[in-house]
Amino acid sequence: MLPDYLLNFNLALLKFQEKFPRDNWSVEFKDSLVNDYSFYSARVEDSKLQYGDTIRFLNNESVRGINLDSLLGISEHQSVLKNLLENFENFELTEEMIKKIHGSLMSSPLAWETDFKPELVGNYRNVPTVGSRQPFFEDKEYSPHYNLEIIMTTYVDMFNARLEDIDNSVFEKHLLTRIAYFHNKFLNEIHPFADGNGRVCRIIIGAVLMINNCPPIFPEITNQEQQMEYISTIIECEKNKNDFALIEYFAKGMSNYILNRLND
Repeated sequence: MLPDYLLNFNLALLKFQEKFPRDNWSVEFKDSLVNDYSFYSARVEDSKLQYGDTIRFLNNESVRGINLDSLLGISEHQSVLKNLLENFENFELTEEMIKKIHGSLMSSPLAWETDFKPELVGNYRNVPTVGSRQPFFEDKEYSPHYNLEIIMTTYVDMFNARLEDIDNSVFEKHLLTRIAYFHNKFLNEIHPFADGNGRVCRIIIGAVLMINNCPPIFPEITNQEQQMEYISTIIECEKNKNDFALIEYFAKGMSNYILNRLND
């Protein structure tokens, strides 16, 4: 038996599919989904972004008084995600594809929160990495860099095995269970790149959603409170050594987004 939050997600998704069949999506409708997804994903890591001005910028409208670095970063995110979704039928989760996404996202020094390392654009990191979470949480040490080639080869096979076995009537095989597992392993355990891991992770999730007849959607993140909810959920998963909190977070946040779309 599925928990209520997954039952509600399944029902909301079914209503969305009925009202907005993918074959009938206009360019404007698809762009609005991509723009929202890009903003929520980028807003996780960049508190300077504001929803209204950012969406206008992504729609090629003029805006003023906004941090240019932030806008250029989200523009790259939008471009990579849009290209991936336009060709999602050919998407395969491989190490080559993961590195290609990173290379497209992180080719500019403006995309880097740390010092720009051109030799690591599209390549796994070659140094130890500790995620800074102070002052609210303890810092996180990720997988050792000298094992990344072996770790990624192993886990990409595991990811694909799970992503090829999705059944939204079974908790363990539900789409959101699968992407929560991928998210936590890739982003919060392995962390294969020197920078840009979150953006790469969420772009891949967007493609996986589309492959499984779900629009590219993400829980709404427009302010610090919502940003902290996302981060706190990740920390809770780490402490409990399971993905349950993130599955519920995804289900409730994505259901709310879908319902808002249905009511537009």
